Amino acid sequence: MANLATLVRGEFDRLNKYNLFKANFVILLLWVFLAWFLEGDVLRQFIPFIFLMDSIMMTILLVGATLFYEKKEHTINSVMVSPVTENEYLLSKIIANVLNSLITVAFISAAVYLLKGVTYQYLLVVPAVALVTVVHTLIGIRLSYSAKDFTSLLINYMVYIFVFFLPPVFGQFGLLDRTVARFFILLPPEASGILIGSGFSAIEPWKILLSYVYLALLSLLLFRFVVKPQFMAYVMRETGV
Repeated sequence: MANLATLVRGEFDRLNKYNLFKANFVILLLWVFLAWFLEGDVLRQFIPFIFLMDSIMMTILLVGATLFYEKKEHTINSVMVSPVTENEYLLSKIIANVLNSLITVAFISAAVYLLKGVTYQYLLVVPAVALVTVVHTLIGIRLSYSAKDFTSLLINYMVYIFVFFLPPVFGQFGLLDRTVARFFILLPPEASGILIGSGFSAIEPWKILLSYVYLALLSLLLFRFVVKPQFMAYVMRETGV
């Protein structure tokens, strides 16, 4: 537990050192600026979009950026000769990203309440954002494993967006057949949108339950059979062993 707490602090120190916190804060201010011009139902649709973008896109980019800077600092070499376990190292990434996403929820929630008096079902949104962030932290780590540099990580990121994120968006605008669109709940971004959206509007309970079970199971499978097994191969490649 002590190792895990130290690693999480190290994650936040790295985010601060490389101005990733500042960049994230600028984006938050941009969201608040845009929200200022929205009212009513449009604003209530925009807030879950902010949380979805942060817990999916920003999470993948931040975990990729921290891994990239770890390569530059040769941090992974230190991990190899320390008492830190694989589980502790990987869990520190997950915890740091979840905390970062919850900071976003708190900041945006306070801003829209003070500026617009908007509230929503916080008890539904907080666990939803946490679970979505866990899944996409693991996805971000996996995308980073196969990236040689930050540019290739961005390419992997764009492929993920085009394959998994855009189809549900097209489905919502009626650009894809409804018989196809109904299966989009099996795509992580679509299930994520359902969970986060449940705090703002009425969604069929079976969809919420299915999304929770699916994303929780997906996170366990990713950790157990993808991210953790490939961790040592990643370490060996980065350390030149």
